Amino acid sequence: MTWSTRPDTPLADAADHLLRTCAPRVLVAHCRRTHAFATALLGRAHRSFDPELLFVASALHDLGLCAPGEDGVTPFQLRGADLAHDAVLRAGGAPDAADLVREAVALHLELGTADDPRPEVAGVHLGAAADVLGLHLDELPGGLVGDVLERWPREGFPAYLEAAMRQEATTKPDSRVAVLQRELGFIDLIAATAFPAGR
Repeated sequence: MTWSTRPDTPLADAADHLLRTCAPRVLVAHCRRTHAFATALLGRAHRSFDPELLFVASALHDLGLCAPGEDGVTPFQLRGADLAHDAVLRAGGAPDAADLVREAVALHLELGTADDPRPEVAGVHLGAAADVLGLHLDELPGGLVGDVLERWPREGFPAYLEAAMRQEATTKPDSRVAVLQRELGFIDLIAATAFPAGR
């Protein structure tokens, strides 16, 4: 079992450039781990997917945390979804591709998204949940997980994400993050999730 690297396409290049120019390094690494775990988990489930769109959606799924224009009201995943949609169109992507990326970004915090029939949408959720909470990593070969964590270490990421999610929940009490915290202790789980030492 393997994980896929970034597709060599203009759209993937544009998404990667936007990610790297917008996001801090810890968030860039999270998005790359999200993609790696998404491809591995979808592969394990024998689900075919569009490699380009899965990469683009994974790369841009947290765009709402770093892009300028925060309004203090719109949940980050919904703001990011619209930004990602527009970015795909600007890069020459087809409207249906932009729509799919928007859906993947908008729905990545919804628990039911793991069962979405669109593999790219499900994949972003699965990959992000694997990286943030360690979900389903035990279903992947240890060597694969170790390789991903070595290439894109998690150092500094839990603290960054916990702070970002607490800010989101505090300033937007009706947001999905706030609901997940009230119902599941989501933010506390971020801090409590254990990964191999130093990663």
